[in-house]
Amino acid sequence: MKYSAARVEQRFVDSTKELRMKTFLFLDDWMLDSHRDIVRRFPQPKQIPVEPVTEMCSYATVIRDPERACYRSWYNRFLTVKGERVVAKCLAESEDGFHWEPVKLKKPVDRLGHLRSNLVFSGHTSAGEGTLMYDPIDPDPERRYKLTYSDRLGPGQEQLRESSESPASDRSLGLTAYSPDGIHWRIDDDHPFYTVPGGCDTLIMPLFNPVTERYQVVVRPSVLDRRIAIVESPDFLNWTQPLTVLTPDPLDEPFLQFYGMPWFYYEDLFIGLLWDHHINQDELGGVKWSGVIDCELAYSYNGVHWNRTNRQPFIGRTEPGTYGCGSVYPHSLLIDEDDRIRIYSAGLLTDHSIEEPPKGFESIGAMIVHQLRKDGFAYLEPRAGWGTVTMRSVKPRSGEITINFRAPLGQVLVQISDPNRKPIPGYSFEDCIPLTGDELYARPRWKERKDASKLIGEHVRLEFKLFQAELYAVRWDVQPWYGDLPIERI
Repeated sequence: MKYSAARVEQRFVDSTKELRMKTFLFLDDWMLDSHRDIVRRFPQPKQIPVEPVTEMCSYATVIRDPERACYRSWYNRFLTVKGERVVAKCLAESEDGFHWEPVKLKKPVDRLGHLRSNLVFSGHTSAGEGTLMYDPIDPDPERRYKLTYSDRLGPGQEQLRESSESPASDRSLGLTAYSPDGIHWRIDDDHPFYTVPGGCDTLIMPLFNPVTERYQVVVRPSVLDRRIAIVESPDFLNWTQPLTVLTPDPLDEPFLQFYGMPWFYYEDLFIGLLWDHHINQDELGGVKWSGVIDCELAYSYNGVHWNRTNRQPFIGRTEPGTYGCGSVYPHSLLIDEDDRIRIYSAGLLTDHSIEEPPKGFESIGAMIVHQLRKDGFAYLEPRAGWGTVTMRSVKPRSGEITINFRAPLGQVLVQISDPNRKPIPGYSFEDCIPLTGDELYARPRWKERKDASKLIGEHVRLEFKLFQAELYAVRWDVQPWYGDLPIERI
């Protein structure tokens, strides 16, 4: 059971690969050349009025399972085993993602499976802080599901303890496990992803980064260092040491802490649900336990270099007396069957330091659900009257353009121009058939042009005129350019 001490070279972004982008959101001005009389908005997801699920009151992973055509939730439950608190992962399924039924296993699949019929994993001694990913690209079907979690080594793990880089008194490691079906798990003791002394006291989330072509796990630099770090591996076996990628800065409120950050690959960029820990500054001691947690929006173009948006709550705390009023921990983001963004959170009634429910409540927390329009992390709209937006120059690989917009009482006009912003004949604002209504994938049309296929390989710009309209996203398979040179890295 002794694990390899080998570490991979810290190589996070390959700058030699050609950049190919198909989806452009408007979180910042990176792909814009100019805009006039335009305002950027960051809408908040709306909570869906469904019954909170008190059974799922802690960290969880919710996915739409492509093989079973249903929603699945692996959620943490705290059990007491021989006087010790143990974190175990239980599994529930749902047809709509709102009403859940525990999976009823015919026989136990875990050492503690006799305690709950839907318990699928409890590690060697515990399965703390862990989340998992569904990995369709791994050629080994036995590794279709990948789990990262914190385990505390117990009796019988002497060899593993001796090989740990942590002090003998500290018994925490970040371990991985694999499963072909999300039910039957195999722990990999030989390749821990996190060996920093003390373990990782926050949600641990793996994903595959198609930009770096490596697996990454979001962690902390160390157990109580509340900032955001990542570790990376080419094979889910050999891992880098933590690299800090997000830290509070002078523009933040005093002593803000980043408790954790679930992250997700969203088409051509990465979305982070950054947990802001607003501490009680009067609390004595080096570690601040009391305080409340909410979520702000972060994003990255390569999964390594991260940006924040308006530093306001993206998913804030709920009304007093409801689940989420004390702290809210968003943990899962997916696209539902109606092409909407759905976000699942652990909503607590208390602040971070309190572990017992208030009087009159059976549970300290519950899983709550929010919803957001597809691509709805940000949008552009006119300040008043008409507004114009000009994107950076690109070379198209496809003639098909789609626009995500909302203009029930207004309109959107689309123009394609040359690098000097001279309209290309047939693609001018005057030739454009106005877009109205509310569409996710509207195809702009011109009087004599149905698409941009005649412009494939040309150096062009996309321009918009907006009137009482919200512009959320553009989808177009292109090579971005900056001036006279192609952009070869993000």
